[in-house]
Amino acid sequence: MSNKFADWSSLSAWSVISFTLFAIKQLLSNGYALIPLVYTGWQQGFSSPWVIIVALLTLVLIFSYSVLQWLKFRFKIDDCKLNIKHGIIFKKVDEIPFNKIQNIRLQQPLYFRPMGLYSLVVETAGSKGNEAELSALDYKEALALKKRLMTEQEQQSPTSRDDVGARAAETQHNTVVRKSFKELVLFGLYQNNAIWLAVILGPLFGQLDWESMENLQSVQAFWSWYNANIAISFILQITFAVIALTLFHLLFSIISMTSAVLKYFPYRLSRSGNTLHRTGGVIAKQNDALAIRRIQVVKLYQPLVGRLFKRWTVYFQQVKGHEFEQRGSSNMLVPTMSRSNIAELLPKLKGIEATSTTLPKAYQHIHLGWFWRRGLLPLLVPAINTYFHGLDIYTEILWIAASLFCVGIYLRYRQYGYVIEGDNLWFHSGLLGHSWQLVALSKVQHVAMSQSPNQKRSQLANLEIGLASGSIKLPYISVIDARNIAERSLTLVQNDHRNWI
Repeated sequence: MSNKFADWSSLSAWSVISFTLFAIKQLLSNGYALIPLVYTGWQQGFSSPWVIIVALLTLVLIFSYSVLQWLKFRFKIDDCKLNIKHGIIFKKVDEIPFNKIQNIRLQQPLYFRPMGLYSLVVETAGSKGNEAELSALDYKEALALKKRLMTEQEQQSPTSRDDVGARAAETQHNTVVRKSFKELVLFGLYQNNAIWLAVILGPLFGQLDWESMENLQSVQAFWSWYNANIAISFILQITFAVIALTLFHLLFSIISMTSAVLKYFPYRLSRSGNTLHRTGGVIAKQNDALAIRRIQVVKLYQPLVGRLFKRWTVYFQQVKGHEFEQRGSSNMLVPTMSRSNIAELLPKLKGIEATSTTLPKAYQHIHLGWFWRRGLLPLLVPAINTYFHGLDIYTEILWIAASLFCVGIYLRYRQYGYVIEGDNLWFHSGLLGHSWQLVALSKVQHVAMSQSPNQKRSQLANLEIGLASGSIKLPYISVIDARNIAERSLTLVQNDHRNWI
């Protein structure tokens, strides 16, 4: 075994760039730190030389702090852990055991590309941020360090000792999935969240001073044109609103498609031994690694627009904590997958314990009692208001809103369901979109079954399945199926002491 990283090593001086940018990010995220600069500009006028002096002093302090951080940063690899020393005044030593490492990401930010340098990010289960980041590494050094950490991690796994010879023979990355430019553009289109962005922007627009904006010449010219050409007909107003909303959605679709291409192109998911590797990225090149045994759930999501194109996004849910996509809220993903693509992908994921290879086309619905307990409650508010105040415009709006809410609850009820396939469980949910979750019952950590008095009379139960990635709840299912899933899970894990975390 190589001793290249056995001694304490320092980072390249170029890593000062990373430390500086991180410090600036922290400063901007803590707005109170900018109070002296803003206050000085407000008191003296932003053209005052004092503002420039304060800004320059802030940059000098940040750069000096970053240089000190670089001088005090050291790392080395022992037989079973990665050690990192850092801290300027208070010294800290972080010890990261190999068997706790969940993800290893090799990335090349835009500012490192001219020097050909990379950053290595190590993430552990349950951490809220990057557990460790080694920046400004030479590509060969970064790649060697990544391979060393992944190799040591798998060698410590009880599941990998039986197939060390087979894994050692796999020296090349076998391609599992590739995605073209066109497919990534399609991914950005159907993953567009312009509707939710509009919901978020609504309160912000409410804070604008619309009275002052009405006095703008361009706004007055627009209203004059609108009143002369659109306001004369209700049909024209509806058409104008639909066109405006469509253009709004297309605008953010273009932004979403551009982001998808810049982040993932050229997308390639490959397998080397028991590790998945994802590469891609135009601005910041990324090379992510994930041990297959750490995958707890395979989730397949199809948003509303994705249903039109019959495309799914596959997520590999890991131990709950800090993960690849969106800093802990999502997971390593495979974009733009059809049913046939999914049928080709699942057999290549040997090691996740789940043996299902095709996406179900139907599922067992939960009992209608789940809807009756929730679906009629929204109607109580307009009913009470009608009883006391009679029908008026306000009551009619309440009835419309409550009816739409009931329809939403019913649609959610219709999406709840499950499929039992041997030692695998498929869980279906959603509202306007679809979501499937594939669970290997051998990875279940705990099960909890509960019944209300009404459920007992109807032979129903609520089942909660606990995994390292979180809990999955199956409400209002047959008590026979609930017991079957619970007993099967406990039977599989009773004598299985492998570490799935």
